Amino acid sequence: MLGREWRRSRAGKGSMPLPKNVGSFLFPLPTICDAAPATIPSANHDSGDACRLHEDDWRQIEFIPVTALAQVDREMAEIEVFKRANWTGAGFKSVYIRKERPDGLFPNRLPYDLIDSIPHDPMQSLMIGTTGTPQREAVVKGGFACRLDPSVFIYGRQSGGIIIDLGLSTVPDKKESAAWRNLLVLCTKFNLCIADWCPGRVIARPAGRSL
Repeated sequence: MLGREWRRSRAGKGSMPLPKNVGSFLFPLPTICDAAPATIPSANHDSGDACRLHEDDWRQIEFIPVTALAQVDREMAEIEVFKRANWTGAGFKSVYIRKERPDGLFPNRLPYDLIDSIPHDPMQSLMIGTTGTPQREAVVKGGFACRLDPSVFIYGRQSGGIIIDLGLSTVPDKKESAAWRNLLVLCTKFNLCIADWCPGRVIARPAGRSL
């Protein structure tokens, strides 16, 4: 993907057109989150005490309040139309920029320690950037991450003990796995769902809240 520096220079809501000098470049993802997290320089890019997230994966799988489901469903429907119009068979001609809910979960005033309601590995710092390019990695300000199993970690930002954003690196492969069951417990306890934006699905949707 193109760097966030260029992406932030575009204007308007919705799709992101290709710059003229990119030529026939195609995007592998149909949508990204507009708002990138604030970062601070890292003194040690080789630190093992950090979970690393590619910049394009920020809030691609994110926790949302059940009260936001109607808005999320509308935007997912818009993205599906966009995907059909821009898919070439090898990639997308442009990218849909999600600008809704820039404050993430912060208005819901959820406590940072909500994560302790499910089993997890020790908490780590969160780094974001371009995978394989250490000089372009930075520590997310207020960021945190912890593994739920070897292939899944939960991450986000907090300020003053309040969650700002909360996301997943990936969805557990098996619905019968402990990580999957624990995520459902977390969602039920705190009235949350999980929006998986690229495939356009909502996980842990309450009964009676269908499209």
